[in-house]
Amino acid sequence: MPGLVSQTKRTREWSLGLFFLCCVVVLWVLSSFLLNNLFEEKVYSKPFIITWFNTASFSLYLVPCYFRYWKPSPMEGNHDNLVPETSIGINNYGIEPLPEIIEESDDKLHPLTISETLKLSFCFCILWLMSNLLNNASLVYTSVSSQTILSSTSSFFTMLVGYLVNQETFNKTKIISLVGLLVGVICVTLNDKPQTADVTPFQTILIGDVLALLGALCYGIYSILLKLKVKDDSRMDMKLFFGFVGVFNTVLLWPSLLFVHYTGIERFQLPPSRNVWYVLLFNCAISFLADFLWARAMLLTSPLTVTVGLCLTIPLALMCDIIFKFKFNSPIYFFGAFLVCFSFYWINKHEKLDSENS
Repeated sequence: MPGLVSQTKRTREWSLGLFFLCCVVVLWVLSSFLLNNLFEEKVYSKPFIITWFNTASFSLYLVPCYFRYWKPSPMEGNHDNLVPETSIGINNYGIEPLPEIIEESDDKLHPLTISETLKLSFCFCILWLMSNLLNNASLVYTSVSSQTILSSTSSFFTMLVGYLVNQETFNKTKIISLVGLLVGVICVTLNDKPQTADVTPFQTILIGDVLALLGALCYGIYSILLKLKVKDDSRMDMKLFFGFVGVFNTVLLWPSLLFVHYTGIERFQLPPSRNVWYVLLFNCAISFLADFLWARAMLLTSPLTVTVGLCLTIPLALMCDIIFKFKFNSPIYFFGAFLVCFSFYWINKHEKLDSENS
């Protein structure tokens, strides 16, 4: 009976993780189209400033944490309501006080303290910024479809990094699924077209491909390392984690804005109109929600499942190109999109079975 209860709970968690993943897919494609329109029309081609602003906004996650856990209660004086670091426990809804002394068995992981969450956020803030920056910058040179296709190669980086740190294992199913994914990516890449007219197609494709591939590499690294450090969704308050990531990016990485400005990589400039401000704020809200749901989905399922699942942005981006831009791709694109979707279904099915049997 305990085993059945545990399996049922794991099934619910996996289903919730897949729901979050579907939300992330929709939100990321929407965000990519918003930025791509700004870059394509040369209204505000500032991927570094946009990425830094989006990541800095994660600091707002600390506001509810402050009022819930750190702000003293007027009824109890100035210090009695503060939660001591050694008695922080985490559940799916936030932080709850636990007994001051926690004795854990070897097979049960202790909840992360505020100090541990702080250190983890510090270690991940640069990787997080670089991955999002490289993906956003690639939209200057490539279409949304091309960017999502190339970003899907993060599956290979996730598996490679996971294998090196003993988080993933190779088996026949995974290899076949990833080969199918690779073939699908190659098929769709053949439909790649330049995004801008002021450089040659070769230069455009080369720059966009390199940026998207580097972003996929950073994604593969931090997704595996986050799973390695946290292991289970219930151990850490994700709002606290993202809040600290936002603070570190705001406080420590603002000099990078000066660096890219004075080196001429990207001149600092505020949005030129109210409409651009609205687009940037809306995109910021999308990133604010999507990255949180991504982390929850990754911890509720597995890094490889989420990484491959994000490949579903490819057929969604294709549909959006047809509906909003009247862009019709060749049959080879549809075949590649089918392979990507089928690879996700197949690898998710077996990853879920492995998780339930472990």
